[in-house]
Order: sequence, then C-alpha cells, then structure tokens
Amino acid sequence: MFQLGVHALISIVIYLITIGLSFQIMKSVRIERIIRKGKTFEAQLLLIFTAIGLGFLVGNFFVTLIDTSLQLSNFF
Repeated sequence: MFQLGVHALISIVIYLITIGLSFQIMKSVRIERIIRKGKTFEAQLLLIFTAIGLGFLVGNFFVTLIDTSLQLSNFF
C-alpha cells in the first residue's frame, strides 16, 4: 500500500514538472502569427492546453519508463 502512495506522488511530481517545462517551452513559440488579431484570450488558452497536453505525454513517457525499468528486476 505504501508503494502505491509513493508511486502516485512521484507520478504527480513528474507530471507537474513536465507540464511546467512544456509551458516554458511553448511560451517561446510565436503563436500570434497563427491567431487572428484581438483573440488573445483564445491564444492563451491554446498555449495552456497545448502545454498541458505536451507535458502529459512527456510525463507519461517518463512514468512508463520508470515503471518498466522497475519491472525489469522481476526478469532476473
């Protein structure tokens, strides 16, 4: 039971870190060229949702990588 709590905590921390990093990266993208003038709120929402999606995918990759590497100990 304790391992599940630690795993959940590590997963949440990884997701938050990767979402934060992807948000910082997405801020450097010039999205104003794509969005019409006067639609800043929509551009900000697009930036936030894209950062959350990208951060989730990257975080999911790392969580799965950690889970798989921990299961390799059962192989030997």
